[in-house]
Amino acid sequence: MSAYLLLGSAIGLSIGGAPCAFARGSGSETAPTDRLSHFETPSALGLLGPSQEPPQRAERPILLAHAIVVRTSPAQDGVAAGSIGKVDVWYDAGIRDAFAALAVISASGERVDKRDAAIDRADPAHVSVSVNPLGPGKYTVRYRALSADGHLVSGAWDFEVRP
Repeated sequence: MSAYLLLGSAIGLSIGGAPCAFARGSGSETAPTDRLSHFETPSALGLLGPSQEPPQRAERPILLAHAIVVRTSPAQDGVAAGSIGKVDVWYDAGIRDAFAALAVISASGERVDKRDAAIDRADPAHVSVSVNPLGPGKYTVRYRALSADGHLVSGAWDFEVRP
């Protein structure tokens, strides 16, 4: 017995309750296509009898999504003392040294860090940069990092220094 499931823009083909392949669809299709060329992986189409077990596949390690920021100092949208000395960012996983960057920009667009951003040798998920003494005002921290999965991530957060 076959069943067809509409999954967003793909139609899933199920034979005997086991998914076998996916066919590209427009999202409005309700019937399967008979042409094998529409299957993304033709070799994935397998027919199993009622007593046959699916073949065992070697498990590969799953790499998680891009590194994400889990903590910052000063805190995002937080208030800091003018004498903080450095700005820090922590990611959910270690990052690669290439492309690691952290810059602190004043409201007037002037870069106020010492351009010495570095990954902490004891914690590869932690990056910091030294800053010159900060006057009252708003600052933006821009970060960039190469995730362990090979993807470049970047973003920014703001904080404020009050007298």
